[in-house]
Amino acid sequence: METTRGKISVREVLEDLRGGMSDSDLMNKHALSAGGLLSLYQKLMDAGLLTQQDLDQRTDIQVSTVDLADFPLETCILPLPARCIWKFRSGGWIFSSPAVSDDAVFFGSWDGYVYCLDRSTGRTNWRFGTGNVVRGSPVLMGENLYFGGWDSFMHALHTKTGEEKWRFKTKREIWCSAAVNERSVYFSSTDGHIYAIEASNGRLKWKFKIGGAMFKWVESSPAVVGSTLYCGSHSGLFYAFEADTGRVLWKFEAGGPVNSSPMVLGNFIYFGCDDGNLYALYNNDGSEKWRFAAGSPVYSKPGVHEGRIFAAGIDGVLHAVDLEQGKEVWRSDNSGQFLSATAAADGVVFVGSTDQRLYALSAAEGTELWHFETGGQIFSSPTYSGGEIYFGSNDGCLYAIRVIR
Repeated sequence: METTRGKISVREVLEDLRGGMSDSDLMNKHALSAGGLLSLYQKLMDAGLLTQQDLDQRTDIQVSTVDLADFPLETCILPLPARCIWKFRSGGWIFSSPAVSDDAVFFGSWDGYVYCLDRSTGRTNWRFGTGNVVRGSPVLMGENLYFGGWDSFMHALHTKTGEEKWRFKTKREIWCSAAVNERSVYFSSTDGHIYAIEASNGRLKWKFKIGGAMFKWVESSPAVVGSTLYCGSHSGLFYAFEADTGRVLWKFEAGGPVNSSPMVLGNFIYFGCDDGNLYALYNNDGSEKWRFAAGSPVYSKPGVHEGRIFAAGIDGVLHAVDLEQGKEVWRSDNSGQFLSATAAADGVVFVGSTDQRLYALSAAEGTELWHFETGGQIFSSPTYSGGEIYFGSNDGCLYAIRVIR
């Protein structure tokens, strides 16, 4: 998509808008493409010359021109109902999937900090430094925020102040996100163990050696539902534990490492595998209901929406699979790789790609509705909340996108 460069009169553009000039007339007058016009709107908002809430209400302009080269370019492609309402730049890559509350957004960065941002403005409420990479996603439970990092600690912070309540030390880095209920925090470490600790004080309840002699690390984040904890392993075994005691209830042997985090829905559990399959198991005994051959390793957690499960392969293909039969409904090819988990809501599937774009696809048909470009690959899984999408990019930015229905 072409982008307009050089200088454009801000005053003239805003006067045209106040006068009711249409987007098409603005494009013709100022020689802008559709993408260029959207880019101009975004840059003027980034510069503080337009409000984020409403393009029809303007700030008082004190300058006559703005050099578009002065501002980084992120373009929402297609004149469709989505726009960036704010972005926040951290000091490193963002693999972390944001945790979103009513008024705040929490995420970790490779710069060693966990951030709490005001949800409406993107301004920093607080940040907590660990001294090392925070790759996994923070988890909210009441007034507590739980996360692990490459400093080898699992941390518990107060969500309002960022004050640390406790920390628990493991022997190696923590790559994954925790699973949390009111009593316990469950997580895996690259020391080869899965841990259960008291949510209130960080004391160890139990641990289990899930890693093998050669491949000790675990990249699958656990899931806890009721009294059962589920987690994959690099050895290819998928486990179900009694959550309170750590007793193994059953285990299933897949055809390769299970780096995908599980999705539990009703009586079934779904996860991807490095053997190129998406598995559906009965969660009471671990027996196989079906498997779907995706054709390439499925690293990311699958998403579920309206009777379908969405599995993203590293070959750049997103598969929509019927939950009951395990049959493909549609597929969508991409120029990059899908290492981000999918989020699905309101008939739309959202997924990030290594081609630096966040995609919005029709959940019914798989057709592209729109996409949003960033300046880096997207490994961060999008979080959908209240008509807004939050996600990070390897350009170091956390983005808030409003989907207008």
